[in-house]
Amino acid sequence: MYNIGFVLLDNEDEQKYIDSLKSTQLNVYPINKNEITEKIGHYDGIILNEQNAQNIGVICELLLLLKKKQDPFIWVISQQSNKMNHIVYLQLGADGIIDQECDPEECKLLMFNAFDRYNRAYPIAEEPTDKMVDTQKIQLRPCNYSVLLNGEEINLTKLEFKTIEFLETKKGVAVSYEEIYKKVWENEGNDKQYRVSNLIFHLRQKIEEDAAHPKYIKTVRSKGYKLTV
Repeated sequence: MYNIGFVLLDNEDEQKYIDSLKSTQLNVYPINKNEITEKIGHYDGIILNEQNAQNIGVICELLLLLKKKQDPFIWVISQQSNKMNHIVYLQLGADGIIDQECDPEECKLLMFNAFDRYNRAYPIAEEPTDKMVDTQKIQLRPCNYSVLLNGEEINLTKLEFKTIEFLETKKGVAVSYEEIYKKVWENEGNDKQYRVSNLIFHLRQKIEEDAAHPKYIKTVRSKGYKLTV
């Protein structure tokens, strides 16, 4: 299941269009354009609906911002006949241009195939069959931002996955809030410790049997966190 954010540019009611794109493989959620930077980590892909020519500049700004922040899959719905605008969108990083009259089933296949292609491009390494698999070890699955733990696949947000992926590279070593923040958000900002702590809290809720007494992500007093498996 993939999560897609549908950015609302003019506060118009797009719910009917959004509902038409939902399927058993795709979840589509409306997002206000002013909230996209805070919520981008929750989505595997983003849809920008041009709606009218006045939004062309906004679309370009959002493409630059989104690619700089997380580099998700991005599709632009455009009703403009000017192909030059489409070329500009593609040059700025859009993964595809969708005609506003495009059949919803066609759109869903277009997006799902992109995710599927990514999964095939980054296949999951198979465990050796002649060795006992350690079920307590957290196995990262970058193809769909999930982890395999005790034989169960657990879906994570992009920010959560980037965090545990970074901790994996420093396994057994205490990593500071500052290091985690720079690796995950890749920018400067305020409330770094709070944002990292909040992210770890949600991550523990997903992977720990008892989040209050974590087994995998340990808190290191006055330092930060470390991954123990």
